[in-house]
Amino acid sequence: MIIEIPINKSKAAKQLILFSLLLLLFVIMVVQPQLFVKGTKYGFVKITGFIGTFLFTIITAILAQKVFNKKPGLIIDNNGFVDNSLGVMFAKVLWRDVTEIKHVQASGENFIVISIKEPEKYIAEERHSLKRKMLELNYTTLKTPINIAAGKLKVDFNELLNMMKRKYEEFGKEIAN
Repeated sequence: MIIEIPINKSKAAKQLILFSLLLLLFVIMVVQPQLFVKGTKYGFVKITGFIGTFLFTIITAILAQKVFNKKPGLIIDNNGFVDNSLGVMFAKVLWRDVTEIKHVQASGENFIVISIKEPEKYIAEERHSLKRKMLELNYTTLKTPINIAAGKLKVDFNELLNMMKRKYEEFGKEIAN
């Protein structure tokens, strides 16, 4: 049985609008710095505008991809799961490689943290450098490269956590034996 959980597009759309407005603000800082300071010393405003424009262009592009992406946020089946909750689809995580599933809350967001055997193998197998960096960052901070941003999905957090634990109990241990 395959379970597909969609991304919460309304939340992503609100974020897209907010970050688009912030991007517009930074572009105005570059083009019309005199609107932000009196006098003729625009250097700081222009530099801030350039940096903000660069960063918010990337963030806005990622959010736009998430809003218009047709892929499900999480795909769960009897062999494992594929996470796309952050808008970046990673390789399939097999239940037989999972060692623990737990809940972590950070900055008011709920995450499902998946501990796996040989996390370095999952990181090394990722061909895309940006995705690999994200996995390395997760591994450094959480001691595992895999976490699911449950707030980005269109599902109740407790329901998702229980579903993941049930699937792991049912198929992870069955396959390992």
